Parts: sequence; structure tokens; C-alpha cells
Amino acid sequence: MTFAVVSTFIMLSREGFLRLCFTLCLVQEARAFMFQPSQLPASAGAARTLACRGMLRRSPPTSGVSGVLCAEPQPFSSSLVRRKQFSLVKTQAASSAAGNESSRSMLPVGWKPGDTPMGGCVSNLIKNIVGSGVLCLAGGVAAFSDQRQTLVLALGIAFTFAAIAGYCFAMIGKVCEMTGAKSYTEGWAKTVGESTAWIPNLIVVFKTWSACLIYSMIIGDLFSDLAITAGVSQVAGVAVNRNSILFVAHLFGLLPLCLLRSFTFLSYASFLGIGGLLFTAFFMILRLVEGSYAPGGVFFNQLVASGGKNIIVSSFDVMGTKLIKSLILISMLTNSYLCHYNAPKFLRELQDATRKRFDTLTYSSFFGAFLMNAIYMVAGFLTFGGMSCGLILNNYATSDFLATISRGAIGSSILLGYALTFDGFRTSVLEFFKVKEPTQKLKDVIACVFIASVCAGSMILRDLGVVVSFLGALLGSFVIYVFPSMMFRGAKRQLVKSDSSKSLGLDYHVAGGLIGLGTFLGLLGATVVVLKVNTGRVLMFTDRRTGLHKNSILSCHVFSD
Repeated sequence: MTFAVVSTFIMLSREGFLRLCFTLCLVQEARAFMFQPSQLPASAGAARTLACRGMLRRSPPTSGVSGVLCAEPQPFSSSLVRRKQFSLVKTQAASSAAGNESSRSMLPVGWKPGDTPMGGCVSNLIKNIVGSGVLCLAGGVAAFSDQRQTLVLALGIAFTFAAIAGYCFAMIGKVCEMTGAKSYTEGWAKTVGESTAWIPNLIVVFKTWSACLIYSMIIGDLFSDLAITAGVSQVAGVAVNRNSILFVAHLFGLLPLCLLRSFTFLSYASFLGIGGLLFTAFFMILRLVEGSYAPGGVFFNQLVASGGKNIIVSSFDVMGTKLIKSLILISMLTNSYLCHYNAPKFLRELQDATRKRFDTLTYSSFFGAFLMNAIYMVAGFLTFGGMSCGLILNNYATSDFLATISRGAIGSSILLGYALTFDGFRTSVLEFFKVKEPTQKLKDVIACVFIASVCAGSMILRDLGVVVSFLGALLGSFVIYVFPSMMFRGAKRQLVKSDSSKSLGLDYHVAGGLIGLGTFLGLLGATVVVLKVNTGRVLMFTDRRTGLHKNSILSCHVFSD
């Protein structure tokens, strides 16, 4: 009897002890689930292992209760551990999405990661932004003022619009990230609508055509000056002037280049163009510092001695400042910062294309472009003042050796790179008419019609500054400010519609403001340019007829038509 009582007590005690161990195990698992790993006591893991895997696992299945106790703790414990681990992973993912959004790759699914380092992308983008348009900026300042202190305002305008243009460039990258669009036109189709995708495509067609028109006008001006420098006034009985130079250049130079089957070997022309622009900036600063074109300077005296009917006068503090005409400079700057249809291309090429790195690429490149614009603007305006030409090289004497080198370098780079811009025009035309496999005959016909139209336009139009500012106002404002903002707002609305936890955010409303700003600047800027053309001819005629202004600093430049 005594043995039976003792045995029963031992069994009950063992069962109670096992129940106590199981209870402790549940408490430890609950603590492990509730606290972070850094807050979990060091003994928790050992207690869990001892209770669940040791003593309970070794308990004999002689009792139904103990058998249940051995069978239940392990899966329950494992499920708690799994739930805890899943919770931690989910929390870390949410934290990563919220706190490290800038370090997440922007490349949509299916895009091949780029391999171009940051430095290479920055230099390529600056090269893509900065073009011959910088040669017009001093004339843009002169369009609304001939006072030196106005340069502070002009530089502020240039910096502001560089920042806005960079912001819109970055917006296109975000559109590609949200929609998976691989081109500017595709981004429009996915966010605004496929039925209107022809609109940005048509804008690009006109933009590439107008870019070649600007190049042709520069060719006519530069090579006319080079002919004067060389003393060539007649060849085979034909007068050497701007129109004859343009005709020969287009027929025997540009047309054969545009009829080439491949433009690969012309790709180095962009480096020659950058070299020419850097050299031009250097010699403009040199001439400003040494005062060669100031009264009493070497080239000033030569220009005054040469005389002529077409005299361009550089003046300061004569006409004053007319702020409404600063829209002409803004339109020129818009054209100078125009490269936004290439944003998807740079996103694809950038190595490790996170949002932070793409923003770094964007804003550093546009700041570099601003510095180049500032150099040309300041050096040209401080040299020639309110009579700075639409093409600043036209202000420099044909006897200036450094100016001659600059004209030759930029003119040559434009000739060689002309076909590359034409290729962009032809591609846009074929995309607009949805021709996927064009014949070589069709390509040649496009080249001939293109050269004829551009040549005729460059013969009729003479003032490069007017053309750049007008096209920048109408085309550039929409390509830079309006269209990217419309695409971004459309992508944002789609994102919020698919995920109710998302919000439109401040940038959505900023994009709405940019649509209004771009439309206003485009329409008003184009109007001011037209009015300036209609009144500017009278003012120029009056200046040339009345001669010197009593408070002006003058220099002269001679041209022959």
C-alpha cells in the first residue's frame, strides 16, 4: 500500500512538474514574440531548449496527458518562432521602403542595369545639354538691358531655370520608375494616353528640325566671317556672301553627310564641339580681361578704322532696363537646358541607378551647364554690352586670330555633327508616321526635303537670337516644363489608384504649378520675341543713323552681305 501511494505521488509530481515546464515554455515563447531580439533575456533560448526539447521530449508516452504534452509544444513553439521571424522581416522591409527609398533601384523590371559610372554620365549629360545655344546668351541679356548690374539678375534667372529644368529632368526618371516607360513618348502614352502620344513626338520632330536650322544659321555667319578673314570675296565670278556660302555648304557638304548609310564615324564630332566651346570661353575671357575691345584697345581701333555701313555698336547705360523683355533671355535659357527627351536613356546607362544617384547625376550636370552659360553670358555682355549679337562671335573682329580659330572649330564641329541631329529628326519622322521598316529610297527622300527646307529657312532668317528664343519659348517650355509634369501627375494618379495607402504628395501639386508656369512662359515669351523683332529693326536703324550716343562706350564690327 505504501509503495502504491508513493508511486502515485511520484507520478502526479512528475505530471505536475511537466505541466509547470510546459507553462514556463509558453511564457518564454510569448516573451520572445513580444520583445525585440535585443530585449530578449539571454536565458530565454536555453530555457526553451531545456523545457521543450529536453525534458518534454524525453517523457515516456505511457500517459495520455504526457503524450499530448510531448506532441503539442514543439509545433506550437516552432510556429511562434516562425511568426516572430516573419514579423521581423516584414518590419525590416517596411523600414527599408520608408527610410531607404532613395537607395532603391529606379530601374523597372526587365531593364538591363547600366554600366556607365557617375563621372562618365555627368560628362555625357553636360555635353548633351551644352550646345551652340550658349553663344546667344549675351544677346539675350542685351535684349532687355545694357546695364552691367543687370548681370546679377540675369545670373539669378539662369540658375533658377537650371534648377527647374533639372527638377523636371528628374521627374521623367521617376515616371520611368513608376510606369516602366523606356522613352519620352512611351512615358506619355502610359500616363496621359496613347491616343495623344503623337503630340510629344511631333514636338520632337520640330525641335530636331529647328536645331538643324540654328546650326545652318551659325554656319552661314561663321563661314562668312572666315571668308572675310581670308580675303575671299569672289570665286569663279560668284560673290562670296552668306547666302552663297549656305547654298554651297548644304548642297556639297551637308546633303552628302545626311545621305550616308551610317553615321558611326561622326560620333567624335561632339568632342570637337565641346573643345571648340571651351576654347571660345577661354578667348572671350581673355579679350575681356585685356580690354582689346574697349575704347583704345587694339581691336577697337581696328574696327573703328575699318568703318562700314553695317556697324554694330556696343553700349552701356544708354537704353536702360526693360524687365518684360527678360522673357527673351528666359526663352533662350529654356532652349539651352533642353535635353529632357534623353532622360530615360541616361537612367538606363547609369551604373547602380538609385534615386539618390540619378538625382546627383541630374543636378550636378545642370549646375555644370549653368556654369558654362554663365561664362558666356558674363564675358560676352561685359565686352559688348547692350549691342551683343544673337551670335556673340559676330561681335568680334575678323582680324582677331583667336576668334578665327574659334569660328573654325565650332563651324567644323557643327558640320560634322549635323548629320547626327538629322538622324534624330528622321527617326522622329518615321516614328510619327509609324514606319517601322523604311526603305533606303524613303530615307534619301527625307534627307533631300530636309536639307532644302533648312537651307531656305537659314537664308531667310538672319537673327539667331530671335530664332533661338522663339523656339525655346514655344517648343522648349512644353518639352521641359509642361509635358514632364503632365506625365508625372498621370503616373502618380495611377499609383494612388492601385494602392490606396499611397498619397499624391507635394510633388504632385508642384508639377501642377509647373504646367501653368511652362504654358505662361511659352505663350508670353513667344509674344515678346515677336514684338521685339517688329520694334527692334526701327531701334537698330535709328542707332545706325544717329551714330554715337553721348553716354555710350562704342565698338564697331564690319560685315558685308
